[in-house]
Amino acid sequence: MPLLESKSAQFTCSEIAKLLGCTAPENDFLVSGFSTDTRTISEGNCFIALKGENFNGNLYAQKAVENGASVCILSEEPSTAIGAPCFIVDDCVEAYGKLANAYIQRLKANGMRVIAVTGSSGKTTVKDMTAHVLSRKYRTYCTIGNHNNHIGVPFTALHAPADTEVLILEMGMNHKGEISRLTKIGTPDLAIITNIGRAHIGNLGSQANIFRAKLEMVEGMNAKNGRLILPAEDEFLHNIAEIPFPAENLRYSARSAGNDFAQLYASDIEEGSESIEFIVNFGGDSANVRLPMTGIHNVTDALLAIHAGLECGMTLTECADSLADFVPTALRSDRVQIGNITVIRDFYNANPEAMAASLHALTLAAQGAKRIALLGNMNELGDFAANAHKTVGEICKSETDAALFCGANYNDFAEGYGDHSAAFETQAELIAALPRLFPTNEPAFVLIKASRGLAMEHVFDALSDILK
Repeated sequence: MPLLESKSAQFTCSEIAKLLGCTAPENDFLVSGFSTDTRTISEGNCFIALKGENFNGNLYAQKAVENGASVCILSEEPSTAIGAPCFIVDDCVEAYGKLANAYIQRLKANGMRVIAVTGSSGKTTVKDMTAHVLSRKYRTYCTIGNHNNHIGVPFTALHAPADTEVLILEMGMNHKGEISRLTKIGTPDLAIITNIGRAHIGNLGSQANIFRAKLEMVEGMNAKNGRLILPAEDEFLHNIAEIPFPAENLRYSARSAGNDFAQLYASDIEEGSESIEFIVNFGGDSANVRLPMTGIHNVTDALLAIHAGLECGMTLTECADSLADFVPTALRSDRVQIGNITVIRDFYNANPEAMAASLHALTLAAQGAKRIALLGNMNELGDFAANAHKTVGEICKSETDAALFCGANYNDFAEGYGDHSAAFETQAELIAALPRLFPTNEPAFVLIKASRGLAMEHVFDALSDILK
């Protein structure tokens, strides 16, 4: 069945008041939906006023009521009456999380299961794969877009239809304590950690600290009944003694047989130019998987999704068959054909591990055709940035026939690549250099990848104009 479409959660006004420790109005009424943006207010919504360094949602309470809000949650008393009940709280973000948690508990009481997904890279792909697998058997709703932080997780939860059977929440972080906050809102029954890489290492200082921050996930899980799904290949996550969760409730998968603690594993992996085929093995049973994606890292992603399906009661064959028509989210390794040029658009995010995996996948996809990489900076690496960009430049020497680099660490890219490097401080300079890479329409595969802040879609647009 298709993934469920969003539907506004409903509370009575008195239920909201009780959750927030506020006094309810004398006349109760139904509140349908929650919004933090006056531009998206619908009739009967509750407006939640967020406040930051450069904005103050409390100032727009009157506008929210004019646009249809029936109640407002504010952190400041309005200067004048706004024509609707107001609940004043210390922290509107905390109130948003309380409402989301209450709604999740209501749905869990009716049998809904929650799956949380986090990791340094691949979490959106794994979230989407897991949703794709589970939707074959269960009414499934999942995070849409990048709603994976302290605002996005409540937003997702409060848009899950009341008859949702599986809710899949992506949880992101770039500082210690953030996953702890999110998992206590979501209270997952199953959690997947995709890997422990170096994304946001500039904020956390080391991979060991990233490992500890990701493991905050277990703080919101039931240690007796919960399950933590992990890849055996990850050097941090296979250290069972360091994981504060019952060992019997850890579930591991591996890309090969022979792992001492992997219950699920792949064998006979065959990588093609457009797909990967392998056999998935579990408990003496096996099934064929055809994944319409390239890159060995996607085998790991698929195994994590399959493992989640098994833990939710699906058969191995059901899980394996479901991945045959999986399509990645736009801007994440999706392909666009322009004449003889295949462009791999993977510019939603980037970190050292993901860069290396994408470059290797480029070689496999090209199957002998020319390989070109258009790469931008990897952000939030702190003191590790120079060496990480140099390493990516070195990888490009073997995995590409030509490469252009841009961003703050362009000199580090160039140092790694060596002679004849083409590295630029600005994206505009990289775009200006594109025509000389494509003098003819000879077959080629082009990877475009960088951290989201570089907006590499502009490079794609410029390249499209050149090729057309």
